[in-house]
Amino acid sequence: MQWTIADSATPADIVERLRAAGAHDRGAPFDHEFTALATEREPPPVAGIEVRRVETYEDFLAGLEVVIAASPQAVEWAAEQRADAEGTWSRRRQRPGGEWLAYLDGRPVAYAGAVAGPRGLFLTGGSTVPAARGRGCYRALIRARWDDAVRRGTPALVVHAQETSRPILEHVGFERVCTMYELASGRHDDLA
Repeated sequence: MQWTIADSATPADIVERLRAAGAHDRGAPFDHEFTALATEREPPPVAGIEVRRVETYEDFLAGLEVVIAASPQAVEWAAEQRADAEGTWSRRRQRPGGEWLAYLDGRPVAYAGAVAGPRGLFLTGGSTVPAARGRGCYRALIRARWDDAVRRGTPALVVHAQETSRPILEHVGFERVCTMYELASGRHDDLA
C-alpha cells in the first residue's frame, strides 16, 4: 500500500503515526518528501532544444535509459524497470497523455511524461542525464507538455516535484500548492 499525505492533513502528526505503524519511505530513486505545484501560465519557450513525442517502443526504451542514467544510485530499481519495460510501455499506451524526449546533438538526453485529465496535465516525472543538465532540456519538456495541454483545451499543469526540479518549475511560473509525503507499507492491515 502507498500513502500520499499533504502537509495540511489531520491529525498533524499523521506521517509520524504511519511510520510508527510500520510505513516507510519508498526508497531510491524516489524522495519521500516533495512539493505539489501548479500553473495556468504559459511557460517560456526554450531555443536550441529539439523535443519529440515518444511514439515507438524504441523511443520509450531511449527514455527509460535517460531516466536510469539520471538516477545511477538505483541499480536494483533500474534492473526492475528494464525487466518490465514491455509491460510499462503497454500500460502507458493505455492512459491519456504522453511522453516526450529532449535531444541535444541528435541524442536523447531528457525525458518527461504526463497524464491528461479534464482540467490539464499531471506531469509524471522528468529526468535529464547529468551531462546535459543546466542547458534547458527540462524547461523545454515543460513547454512541450504545456503545448499539449493547450491543444487539448486544458491549459494547466500540475506536478509533484522533488527538490531538484522545484526551483526550475517555480522559475517558469509554477506556484506551490503544498508539501507532500509518500510512504509505503507491505500490507494494508499493518496500518489499521
